[in-house]
Amino acid sequence: MSVVVKFCGITTVEDAIHSVDFGCNAIGLNFYEHSRRLVSLKTAEAIVRSIGNSVKTVAVFVDPEVEEVMRVVKEVRVDYLQFHGDESAAFCEQFQVPFVKAISVTEGFDFDEFSDKYRRARALMLDSSAGVDRGGTGTTFDWALWPKGAKQRIILAGGLDETNVAQAIQQTNPWAVDVASGIEKDGGPAKDAQKMEAFMNEVLRVGG
Repeated sequence: MSVVVKFCGITTVEDAIHSVDFGCNAIGLNFYEHSRRLVSLKTAEAIVRSIGNSVKTVAVFVDPEVEEVMRVVKEVRVDYLQFHGDESAAFCEQFQVPFVKAISVTEGFDFDEFSDKYRRARALMLDSSAGVDRGGTGTTFDWALWPKGAKQRIILAGGLDETNVAQAIQQTNPWAVDVASGIEKDGGPAKDAQKMEAFMNEVLRVGG
């Protein structure tokens, strides 16, 4: 099975179009106020309009208010919601939109407990974390902690780029990979077209 690729933290129409051109499967639009990749509703709507239905769109949140999520769902075409905070399963499920639940993986991480709690998630994301950033940190977690034999779809995130994504796929065999900082120009959040293309080429080489 081909590995699904999500380019996260898209902030411009140009970067969204490049994402489609290079063959990714989904883009992430960040609505977390503390993120340098934050997009306004107006920008998000323009991005989604520019790419039509060519890839899936994922709205990314960290501990949002209900009204905040509802506003995005109402005004932007969203295929999936992604929750990166301490949201409960009931919170994630209430919007009637397929969702992804992310968690920061550290020593002692109990995947079985996590997967049982969010068993209605369309996929689970295992990511690294650095304080308030909640993802997109450019650092990896210990892939030796990756759960073996999991039945749910699992997305690998955290510190991936064109230099290590092939090894990551071979070691963990994820359903999908998620990249943000690894395809950005220095300082971000703007994306680097060459890095985007190189990342996709590496995924296709080993997992496509």
